[in-house]
Amino acid sequence: MLDTDVLIWIVNSRKASDALRENQIYQQLDVAKQGRDIFLDVNESLAGALSFSTVLSLPFALDRLVPKLAAALDGDPETGATSGS
Repeated sequence: MLDTDVLIWIVNSRKASDALRENQIYQQLDVAKQGRDIFLDVNESLAGALSFSTVLSLPFALDRLVPKLAAALDGDPETGATSGS
């Protein structure tokens, strides 16, 4: 199984992320139970910046990803690290 501090997903639709969240196997993962997952829509600028991983896109991605990572790791599943662009 996946054993990681934070799991970042780039999905192509809200329907895809909802289907994953509703999956019984996924719900058993600690990362899902504790809200340490981040879902990014493929059309979000952050998802694009992470996918390209260029010298220009990485600073942009880090500026936007660090707050999401902090929210995912703050111990509060209700923080909302999974939303936003």
